[in-house]
Amino acid sequence: ARAQVSKALGCKPTELVFTSCGSESDNWAIICGAESAKRKGKHIISSQLEHDAVRKALDELERRGFEVTRLKGESDGTVSVQSVLDALREDTILVSLMLVNNETGAVTDISAISRAIKKRGADALIHTDAVQAFMKLPFSAKTLGADMISISGHKIHAPKGIGALYIKEGVK
Repeated sequence: ARAQVSKALGCKPTELVFTSCGSESDNWAIICGAESAKRKGKHIISSQLEHDAVRKALDELERRGFEVTRLKGESDGTVSVQSVLDALREDTILVSLMLVNNETGAVTDISAISRAIKKRGADALIHTDAVQAFMKLPFSAKTLGADMISISGHKIHAPKGIGALYIKEGVK
């Protein structure tokens, strides 16, 4: 199973952690990602368009003293590269944006956002909730450029209770 999912995601089998669902994957990525990077800062960028799993994890981090910038979506339901860059600060440690919106189907260009953040020289971790996109939209861990990617099996006809989190090699 690990070999099949890692092949579909375009990552090494060792970069894949199985979880109980996409929500658990989101929680691990956001909460553990922020906590592991908090010595560098406490600013997080996300959007107002995120799934509850992401929103609730961000709420918890705010209770822990993190600052979250929630970007507004564009008129087409996406989050623009420029809005992310405008919100990016020296103390930004995490950017978490969904690849495909679960309500509207809008596709945010995570690849372009990742490239722009890296070009800017920011040290922020990049997470994307790709639950709605996995096996429906062509992408790989490499093409997205994200450090962490959440997926769920039930969106591709697997039983509920199966999820995974890609964690790029070298990410704590």
